Amino acid sequence: MTSTLNDTDRPRYQIIADDLMADIVAEKFSVGSMLPTEMELCERYNVSRYTVREALRQLREMGMVSMRRGSGTRVMSTRPEQAYVQSVSALSELLRYPGTSFELMEAGHIVLDDKQAESLHSHAGDDWFHISGVRRSDVANTPICWQDVYVLPQFEDAARQVAIDHRAVHQIIEQRHGEIIGRAQLDMFASHIDETLAEYLEVAPDTAAMTIIRHYTDHNGRLFESTRSIHPEGRFVYSLELQRDWRTRD
Repeated sequence: MTSTLNDTDRPRYQIIADDLMADIVAEKFSVGSMLPTEMELCERYNVSRYTVREALRQLREMGMVSMRRGSGTRVMSTRPEQAYVQSVSALSELLRYPGTSFELMEAGHIVLDDKQAESLHSHAGDDWFHISGVRRSDVANTPICWQDVYVLPQFEDAARQVAIDHRAVHQIIEQRHGEIIGRAQLDMFASHIDETLAEYLEVAPDTAAMTIIRHYTDHNGRLFESTRSIHPEGRFVYSLELQRDWRTRD
């Protein structure tokens, strides 16, 4: 299976990682066998060695391969570990869930009560459109989170499209309506899974969780989307690599 790398919504290394993962799952590379060398993969996908290494790092983080300098990359498992690992090397990637699909459970208009208005940085009585459902890993089919997405009513069509398109709602809004994110705020905190969500997420009630709330505003400061994602313990990992800014002070 060779990717054409024409998917512009995901980084190249993510596409290559998914491509290699599919070959491993299909046992085109059996457990204990070696993947092609970095140079062979560079030629196969027409990318740089850095891109190939990022793709292999993703497979390693999922427990599917081991990497050893001078010895190559060996297949360790034909199935990824349960945790969904999202490697982030650009701020835009922090706002997306590549390699996942969205299973729509509920959709409809809501009038905000006081608690919802406070959460959405809005006003009680305002009308919003709301969808909720489960986001799953495409490879392992594991539920990685429950999502509640709130958008202004004018973006209802984009929110409904996520069940078919599967990208993040804000990406669909950008494409369909030209609404560009001026600012994104992320809040992350520890939480737990209640009895209702436990069934959807296939975990026990009161399982520890990580909740991520994202608020998206346009260039005029208008909030147009808020998303709450609840990740059960051990199902989701952000892998960020940061480089220190060594510029001297003025």
